[in-house]
Amino acid sequence: MPEDTSAIIAQYRVTCICPTCPTYNECMRADDQRLFCVQGRSPTCTFDKKGCLCPTCPVARALQLKKSYYCIRGSEQEQK
Repeated sequence: MPEDTSAIIAQYRVTCICPTCPTYNECMRADDQRLFCVQGRSPTCTFDKKGCLCPTCPVARALQLKKSYYCIRGSEQEQK
């Protein structure tokens, strides 16, 4: 089962649009952080809200996620 999870995460990383988001910053880029909607907020970076692309993300759509600013607020599960 872990191989399946790794493969799924790898696939989502390819379609993740976090790096194009206005809120995404150099700290997140340096650590190649993404998939906040699944993995939760950034554990190491601080930043300002500058806009959110989460509602337009193919990953969020595929997983039928409804929240936003996952990088700041945490995963869909954490925001419930």
